[in-house]
Amino acid sequence: MALWKRIVLSNLIVYKIRNGMASSTAGKIRCYLLIIQKVKRDKYTSLENLINYLQEKLRLYDYVDEVGTSERTMRRNFEDILELFGVVIEYSKANNGYFISDEFSQSIDFERLMEQFNLIEILTFDNKLREFIFTEKKKGKGTEYLSLLIEAIQYSKKIEFRYRKFDNTITKERRIVEPYALKEFKGRWYLLAVEVGGRLEERGQIKTWGLDRIENIHLTNNLFVKNKQLNIEDEFKHCFGIHSDEDKYVEEVILSFTPTSGKYNEALPLHDSQETLIDNENEFRIKVAVKITHDFIMELLSQSENMKVIAPLHLKETLIKIHEKAIDL
Repeated sequence: MALWKRIVLSNLIVYKIRNGMASSTAGKIRCYLLIIQKVKRDKYTSLENLINYLQEKLRLYDYVDEVGTSERTMRRNFEDILELFGVVIEYSKANNGYFISDEFSQSIDFERLMEQFNLIEILTFDNKLREFIFTEKKKGKGTEYLSLLIEAIQYSKKIEFRYRKFDNTITKERRIVEPYALKEFKGRWYLLAVEVGGRLEERGQIKTWGLDRIENIHLTNNLFVKNKQLNIEDEFKHCFGIHSDEDKYVEEVILSFTPTSGKYNEALPLHDSQETLIDNENEFRIKVAVKITHDFIMELLSQSENMKVIAPLHLKETLIKIHEKAIDL
């Protein structure tokens, strides 16, 4: 299963559990994720230990009777995990236990899968635990379209919808697009697609559509041929946020933070290209290779109290002008 499909699938699981799902279905998904976690954490775990672990964990959520943890059921679970997540759980005769290969367990998509598992653990806690575990009350809209959009992307089907602008007006004409991918940014989901019959200067280009502003969506039976020249991963490789901005070029940005603020950026890197230049008791300095987009500037503004721009000069000047305008207001 492709990386983007696994990431979307894991987020879809979170959405469905959070918004209500049949108890047995939620139990099975929890069982699958517990198996992956246990085998990843305790390499060469025996079937007996795995079953005991599941019984103990699932009992907390009253799922044991609905899911089942017999030896026969466990082997069927392994097959379901392979089909659903693409995770291969192997058995080692030499070590008398089950394991997941290091090559897979260290991959990016596996870590993201486990990240979502931890989120599910929090989202589905018993009501008593909710007294001291608080999650975001604000939910991203449009996630109900994820399943339909995955199908459209997978089978290259065009989709139609109306789009609500930021001024709250809805476009009269229905948009017809060729969907290529889905992207998440700061808790919101976006569709990356090529619009059919859009503005001449934008034809053939990937545009970004917020799922929270899509309405009256319809999956058509009209197929399209994907443009192999459009590489979504490469297009967003040096971008921060949801806009690739083809007219911008990649620049080397050097930022200096206070030591305390630096720890935050060390734990949660600003960008995949982040490289630490200085890390001492006086300064935490990093270098990133990015396109300086609006989203990137907004992120820097949120940290500007404890941050200094070393390079490029035009970025420093842009931030100064924004602050001066804010003071005038």
